[in-house]
Formats: sequence, C-alpha cells, structure tokens
Amino acid sequence: MGSLKKPNLPVIEFSVKHLDTASSSWVTKRVEVTRALEEYGCFIATYDGVSQELHDAIFLASQELFDLPTEVKVLNTSDTPSHGYVGQIPVIPLYEGLGIEDATTTHGVERFTKLMWPSGKDSFSESVLQNWIKW
Repeated sequence: MGSLKKPNLPVIEFSVKHLDTASSSWVTKRVEVTRALEEYGCFIATYDGVSQELHDAIFLASQELFDLPTEVKVLNTSDTPSHGYVGQIPVIPLYEGLGIEDATTTHGVERFTKLMWPSGKDSFSESVLQNWIKW
C-alpha cells in the first residue's frame, strides 16, 4: 500500500531580467514554466518586487472570496469565456476561477465586491484597490 506524500511544487523566480523576451534567460524560464505545468499543473511564482505584506493581503482576500458559497460565486457571469465564475466541472472538480471584469478600475472592483457581498465587504475592495491595482 502506497503512502500519500505532499508533492514539492516547483518554485520559479521571476525578475526583470527574466521578463525580457529577447534574452536567453527568457527561454530558460519558459522551459521551467512549461515543465512545471506539464508535471504538476502549477508552480509557485516568486518575484522580489512583491512584498510579504502584498502577498499576504492577496491570499487573505482570495481565501475570503473562494470561501463564499457556490450559489454566490455563480452570480459572477460574463459573456467573455472564463471571465465569470468557472467551476463545478466534473473532469476538474477542484478547479475554480473567478474573473473580475474591469479589475483595474475602482468601478469594476466595487461592482464585483457588491455582487459577491451584497451587504458590503469594504476590506476586500480596499485590499484590491490599495494593493493589487497600484502594484
């Protein structure tokens, strides 16, 4: 009988020098990303331009969002494929995604927040507006 062991997800560091598509480091980084996605389906991305505070704020807001009941999350719809709620797919039962239309605007974030939390959730919209958009 085999034992279940936690996989060691690949950690891929992104920096400005790796973001230049004309560089050899871009090709190396692309190979790393492709390999990680093929073998694990995901990877941990690190970037020294993201503070621990921003990282923590993003994960807290994401957890609050995905902890909402499915009945609430499915209210997020869009005519653009994969821009609303994506989930409850039998072949990938653990996958969920939520797109925020106009996520880089105050109006878009506030509209999304009101849809997910009709009685309000200022901490979510403030976190997105103060941390994500300015970054």
